[in-house]
Amino acid sequence: MKSNLEGRTAVVSGAGAGIGRAIAARLAQEGARLVISDINAERVERAEAELRAGGAEVSALVADAASNEGIAATFAAALEDFGSLDILVNNAGVPDHWKTMLEVSDEAWDRHLGINLSGPFKACRAAVPIMIKQGKGVIINLASISGFRGGRSGFAYTVAKHGVIGLTKAVAVEYGAAGIRCNCISPGSVETSLAGMDGMSEEGLKIREKGIVTRPPRAQPDDIAPAVAFLASDDSRYVNGTNLVIDAGWTAW
Repeated sequence: MKSNLEGRTAVVSGAGAGIGRAIAARLAQEGARLVISDINAERVERAEAELRAGGAEVSALVADAASNEGIAATFAAALEDFGSLDILVNNAGVPDHWKTMLEVSDEAWDRHLGINLSGPFKACRAAVPIMIKQGKGVIINLASISGFRGGRSGFAYTVAKHGVIGLTKAVAVEYGAAGIRCNCISPGSVETSLAGMDGMSEEGLKIREKGIVTRPPRAQPDDIAPAVAFLASDDSRYVNGTNLVIDAGWTAW
């Protein structure tokens, strides 16, 4: 077993499946102790059992990663069970089915911005004081190539992920001197339960079809996880405020 993260505690939101599940497994492989959360009880319990079977030290809880209460409970578990909060991975998110601006209701807007942007903001805001007290910490936000392109997803998701990249840079600037590094990862298309076409907006797909035709084969969640492990480790000690794109060259077109 590798030990790049030996003795460090990592919190991963949305870890019950997909990219979050793969990230948790990779961080455990690198020696991290884990606190995983998901809003779906069945998924997070199954992920906990699988991680434990693989030898990981892990605590799991059902929590809403977009709520202050859920975030507080998750961080409390990290401090109570393992004594530190060294790595925060803000992974939880929801897709918007490629809906255009005119198709986005107020309710949908609030939901997508709440989970995809406000959630990472609230988690960063809660984590930074803990990390300042420790003298160091690492935050990794899951953004998207939609965060710097206008035609790779729907309206609300695109706006939210642009915000995540800005959030990342602002945290890095404000708290880098305190020993906190904050970076983000922008995957392209990844094969997860969120990547299906059910409920997709026909108008949104039509508008964005020029970008879709250049898409490489979809990545697997395990293609994303090693980059998170790198940014969490001391191998990236001089990397702060950056956005690492993992898209097989999709946005090179």
